[in-house]
Amino acid sequence: MNVKDELRRAIKYGIYLGELTESEKKKFIMELFSALVAKKNFCTLRDNDKTIIVSTTEEDLAEAFIHEGTLKVIPLATEGYFQIFMDVLEFLADRHKREMQETSEDNTINKFLDDDESTEEEDWWV
Repeated sequence: MNVKDELRRAIKYGIYLGELTESEKKKFIMELFSALVAKKNFCTLRDNDKTIIVSTTEEDLAEAFIHEGTLKVIPLATEGYFQIFMDVLEFLADRHKREMQETSEDNTINKFLDDDESTEEEDWWV
């Protein structure tokens, strides 16, 4: 895998997130908006809170939205876009890490519950 080619592909075609409901899309956009603002980016929401515009005092730098399950981060200026794109990738990595930890915790809890239930059943039969 060539990282340069993968970045070029992600910029050109977007990053596939999977099938999302409208509420999941909105939640994702709001989480991304909060993450970008936390990174000291000036952001606004447009299109009924479905599109994020990242700007400076002089110009718009990038536009982010979800189309058909794909996160698109469109450059609107020649300077400053790449840092925005990297902030989005960092957000995605952090989000994925959080989801993996939650899944791991859920599996641990479920395993504990499954073990506990089987013990109760065995005791009952004795």
